[in-house]
Amino acid sequence: MTALFTEKQRQLLGRVIFGWFVVALLWRWSDSAMISQLEQPVLGNVYKDLTFWLFELARIPAFVTGQYAVALLLDLVVTTAALLAFLQPSKVVYARIYCLAILFYFVIFTTYANYHYRPIIGLLVAGLPFAFRSMPRFGTFVQVLRYYVLFLYASAGLYKVMRGSWLNVDQMTMIIEKTQLDLLLTQPDNWHSLFYTWLLNNEWASWSLFVLATVLEVSFIIGFFTKRWDLGLFCTAISLHIGFYFTMGFFAFELIVLDLLLLPWNRMYTKGQLPITSPALSGL
Repeated sequence: MTALFTEKQRQLLGRVIFGWFVVALLWRWSDSAMISQLEQPVLGNVYKDLTFWLFELARIPAFVTGQYAVALLLDLVVTTAALLAFLQPSKVVYARIYCLAILFYFVIFTTYANYHYRPIIGLLVAGLPFAFRSMPRFGTFVQVLRYYVLFLYASAGLYKVMRGSWLNVDQMTMIIEKTQLDLLLTQPDNWHSLFYTWLLNNEWASWSLFVLATVLEVSFIIGFFTKRWDLGLFCTAISLHIGFYFTMGFFAFELIVLDLLLLPWNRMYTKGQLPITSPALSGL
């Protein structure tokens, strides 16, 4: 089994990914979004997710949130593990500790946030390749996550197409009315509120932006057939996130880390030194 990455490339990608994790976690610390910072008493909702039910049946969320010391320990472990993995990306033990700790954080935080804050999934899955010591397995897992990223965006676009929501001229205005009502009422002079008001008054513009986002998301289907457009898809993903922030006030910083996997990391530090044995992996 041929390795798709060299050790240098793995370490470079590891520093970028875990450096992103450290920034995201520090951001969550400053935003009082860590387990030890939850208000008391904490009330949860496990939805219909089997993984969440398994944690709930084992009484893990209640145990962790019920004891401040345990909650603080979990927060410190996940943050420290990310920092150590950033400083020493060749040490898989730190990546493994991080992956386990962030799983607990993800389930517990989402349970008590009472909604599935999906962007955290980026912090959960982007570190998984670094839990493998084998370079071929590491490379294969990176490729798997690349397809996962493509699926996230393409499925979002196809969902809009199949439901026909892109044909509803008032789709975007309804989203703004439902999600930004508080801001519009409490801060009507805020620049974001003024922009939302303009979009509400100019339905053609908001609908055009919604259709554009749908087209851009569907375009990720290209990545399933070739890697030649990966850099363009990366720029498209970043453009979508910027657009989501301006039109919906939503910036998924934790999810953007997955977009980094669309960049050509396996071309850095080498000039054609890595043999590729499969056309499917070489990017047609």
